Amino acid sequence: MASSIYGRVGGLVGGYSVSCMTTPTSVSGRLGGAVLGGDLMLEIQPPPGRIAGRVGGVVIGRSVDALFTDSSGNSVRGRMGGIIDGVDIHLSGTDRITGRCGGPVIGFDADLSIEDGQMTGRLGGVVAGHSVSLTVAEDLPYVVSALVAVITYQYYLIAQRNSSSSGGGGRHSGRGS
Repeated sequence: MASSIYGRVGGLVGGYSVSCMTTPTSVSGRLGGAVLGGDLMLEIQPPPGRIAGRVGGVVIGRSVDALFTDSSGNSVRGRMGGIIDGVDIHLSGTDRITGRCGGPVIGFDADLSIEDGQMTGRLGGVVAGHSVSLTVAEDLPYVVSALVAVITYQYYLIAQRNSSSSGGGGRHSGRGS
């Protein structure tokens, strides 16, 4: 049986759309739009198995590697990105999923609720966070839909950081006058 994870992480201006198809062993689709955003592909082993895949492209992208930490599939712990530029992710819960992406100082909290097939809540703080409104996958534990929301927000933050730091140019050549 196939289902979907569909909706938005963030507002109309500052955020990404989520459009993914799911099966009991995979999530695939798009985060963001046709130009800004990235593809998501996750392979999923049943709990307490592994969740592995990639967001973005082959060159500009991030790996995703996580494990269900219990046999019920209500908890996930893993990493998005590499050893140096990656972030740890931990999520747990059933009807309310909470957790953290990143470390104790640099990162964001997740506080998501599921009711009638809809996931709503917040990633990050009240001021510097994003709202979440997604349908949840019917064929996977809810924590996988929460993981997709966290991956989406982290990928959005990476894209924002990269676009603001790609400015450069300037008038200074680095040589004295």
